[in-house]
Amino acid sequence: MRRTLLFLLALLSLLLSSCSPSNGGAPTGSVIVGVTSDLRVGVDVVALHVVMSAGGAVTKDETLTTASTTEHLALPMELPFTDLPDGTAVQVSIDAFGPGSSSTPLLNRLAATSVVAGKSLLLLVDLSSHCVALPGSSVPTCTAPETCVAGACESEDVAASSLAPYSPSWSKDTSFDPCKPPNAGAPVVFVGEGQADYLPLMDGQVDQVEQGPQGGHHVWVAIRTKNLHQSGSITSITGHFPDLDIDVGPFNVIFTQETDEGGYCKIYGLRFQLDQQYPIQMLLGHPLDIKVTVTDTDNSVGVGTKNVVLSKNYLQ
Repeated sequence: MRRTLLFLLALLSLLLSSCSPSNGGAPTGSVIVGVTSDLRVGVDVVALHVVMSAGGAVTKDETLTTASTTEHLALPMELPFTDLPDGTAVQVSIDAFGPGSSSTPLLNRLAATSVVAGKSLLLLVDLSSHCVALPGSSVPTCTAPETCVAGACESEDVAASSLAPYSPSWSKDTSFDPCKPPNAGAPVVFVGEGQADYLPLMDGQVDQVEQGPQGGHHVWVAIRTKNLHQSGSITSITGHFPDLDIDVGPFNVIFTQETDEGGYCKIYGLRFQLDQQYPIQMLLGHPLDIKVTVTDTDNSVGVGTKNVVLSKNYLQ
């Protein structure tokens, strides 16, 4: 009986150990880097130098080319970090090279996030033509840990909480929408400012009024969104002056969103005219509640608000 009991205990221990992860039983997770580009493989891009790091150690350092038969270059592509302990920091660096140059890349793209145990996450990395420096272009020079994203310098770090779950069909499904990926959560809308890009706007901040080319007066509104379709969404801006009990707007547009870092998308350069019904001198210097409502083709609705104070003068 004693030998039988000892044998059963040993067998149970062996079975438990064979079912445990190789890192001592700690749960693991994965991050799949999905690389996309509007650059043409074989025309604009002929090689990618890829460096992948996990926990500060390089796990892959390879060059993919259109001429290679073993590591052939094709886009979209996946760069997987699989079965890593919870919280492991992962990073990818990609240099894209055009024809005739193997030393000076067209662009460099960085992205970093962290592993979440029990989850497989999709980290989208876009090699954007807006980040290719050409003579006379306004492409910025970004210094790590910043990287060029859609023509602007952004942090390479992407919060794992902002990433969508990985789906094997993300690159094959023609209906894939980077602004509203599969299993998207609730819509998110942040209200900011900016004519040429999205800039954060703080509650209570003075918002500069400008005179437009047709004589009207406006403020520039920009938004940063998540989980709302990239194309076909209706963006509606309204305003309320609480101390005057005056409403302005709505201003409605259907603009295609640009992709942004961290799974977000953005629209900027929305000219919100203030004086369609009331003279601008009546409104200058007063608080304004800005409300932006985005309704996509699935009837998902995201709402963002910001409370600002109009400047006391306007720029001409």
